[in-house]
Amino acid sequence: MSLGLVIPLFNEEALVADVVADIHRLLDEAGIEHRLVLVNNGSRDGTGDIVDGLAQTLPVTALHLDKNAGYGGGILAGMNALLKDDDTPEVIGWSWGDGQVPAAVLPPLYRACVRGADLAKAVRTERHDGAWRKLVTTAYSETMRAFGCNIADVNGCPKLFRADVFARLSPTSTDWFIDAEVVLTAQALELEITHHPTVMNARAGGKSKVHLGTMAEFAWNLARWRATRRP
Repeated sequence: MSLGLVIPLFNEEALVADVVADIHRLLDEAGIEHRLVLVNNGSRDGTGDIVDGLAQTLPVTALHLDKNAGYGGGILAGMNALLKDDDTPEVIGWSWGDGQVPAAVLPPLYRACVRGADLAKAVRTERHDGAWRKLVTTAYSETMRAFGCNIADVNGCPKLFRADVFARLSPTSTDWFIDAEVVLTAQALELEITHHPTVMNARAGGKSKVHLGTMAEFAWNLARWRATRRP
């Protein structure tokens, strides 16, 4: 079996080379055949050039979007590229390009899917990313609980799926709600969700893309999902 991992990138020139090298090294050491899809999501810095350089030396596919398609839009573009491939990996998913979650969490998540889990995701049990991000995550968690979701750290990444399971989930969110959408849908379908603990580190460079409007966007999407979800 093999792993296809999408990494959305928006203005991450300071981090992308080290993040990708670390992911590749950890997966290589674990003996996991893999392919990374680096989605240059309308970056205005040197991210695109770095991505193209990485594609020359590593098992990397470079995907360039002319305009930023949103966090979820970048992920969906990369996932669609994997699913349309004639040799789609058996396990697919996405991770962040900011290096805040150690790549060491990927092998146990992958193995959980190999053993039969429908969705395997990270749970951030220790955080060093500042009071603002902690506030955002707390607000997310409380909102999710109010809507009946009992899954810990809904936004925790990486998220890995068996390819056939992801096709069943069929997420459509092009913004930050995509992480919640797949978890909520998986819970509604009574799929097996596995968690693995990890640490959330501070950024080593670049800027966080989470802002005040992200929380309002999340709440609106959650209400919309609840109103339109399948019984």
